[in-house]
Amino acid sequence: MTFEEYNKSVQDRHNKQAVSDGRFTGSFERRSEELRHKMAQRKQRVRVLLQEGITSIDVLAQHFTISVSTMRGVIYQMGLRIENSRVVV
Repeated sequence: MTFEEYNKSVQDRHNKQAVSDGRFTGSFERRSEELRHKMAQRKQRVRVLLQEGITSIDVLAQHFTISVSTMRGVIYQMGLRIENSRVVV
């Protein structure tokens, strides 16, 4: 048995044990729940920033350290409009 084959067999054994212990169950649900929570927090923070008068998409994206296209998606999900790279409240 080569070193690579041994490593693969050990990894397979660990993965089988992890599956039987239930370590991988619910990981997709947990991840999607975390993404929904993260998006909800972003929307709340965007609302606060919009109330303070910050409407430029570039500034909002820099504040959240995300791309402008992702920021546009968040704004559209909130049901707001964008005109001339500014959010219309």
